[in-house]
Amino acid sequence: MQAYRLMQVVKNGLYRTTGEVVDRLGAPDDSNRTLRVLMYHKVNDLWPNPITVPTAVFAQQMALLGELGYVPVSLERVRDHYVAGLPLPERAVLITFDDGYRDNLENAFPILAAHGYPAVVFVPIAYLDDSRPLPHEEPLVRAGIRNPTLAWDQLPELEAGGVRIEAHGIGHRRLAELRPDEALREITTSKFRLEERLGREVEAYAYVKGSRADYRPEHASLVQQAGYKLGFTAVSGVNSPDTDRFQLLRYNVEPYAARTFELVLSGACDPLSVKDTVAGTYVRRTVTRVLGIGSR
Repeated sequence: MQAYRLMQVVKNGLYRTTGEVVDRLGAPDDSNRTLRVLMYHKVNDLWPNPITVPTAVFAQQMALLGELGYVPVSLERVRDHYVAGLPLPERAVLITFDDGYRDNLENAFPILAAHGYPAVVFVPIAYLDDSRPLPHEEPLVRAGIRNPTLAWDQLPELEAGGVRIEAHGIGHRRLAELRPDEALREITTSKFRLEERLGREVEAYAYVKGSRADYRPEHASLVQQAGYKLGFTAVSGVNSPDTDRFQLLRYNVEPYAARTFELVLSGACDPLSVKDTVAGTYVRRTVTRVLGIGSR
């Protein structure tokens, strides 16, 4: 995992350098930047453990949101903004987690609750109540590191505390790699199963992996046709009132230092969103595969 450590150092340095340069040239105009969405995965202190933010760093980032004047909002407010045209507060932020890790409940939830912040957890339903690791977790399991997922009976506790459970497909599969009928099943079955267990409408879908190479425009149409109100990508950037509500942008959050986190939120690191294009995604995957840290 030394390659992963090196990759993290390089990535954080690139974000900091790019952000500082853009910031000195003049911060982006904030007038049409109505919604920032943060995307987390794991929050724990296991090491090495890719796509993880240490618990203390997560706590610092949540504190920074308030100190920097950002306002965490609920999924309902985001829905009402895009569906009914209702305004969001200035500097609105939606906090999201992908993959349904148990540490979202054990580590992130108490920090969110202490601040009174709402959030969303997108879960792949085949891995709830399942001892199997998620596909990208298998190399970590072989190295003796386990990141268990949530159980069905833990979801009500999160929901009662203001953390909504929403859909992330069935088997954590990239839609772009599936036949149309398989993609439709991922989108619709996950919605129906969650609605049966939660007793309410499930309104948001997060595309697995979520770069431009991982889903196509027709998948956004399928999400809309299935009855979802919102769809979330993993493409970096900030959302305006005119952003396609079935292709909302999200910032993937790393174990950033406080200043880097501030620069990401300000939009100063947005030029790096080139990594989420189709070409950028394939370059990124090639590099990680060569380094031996690629994931499925």
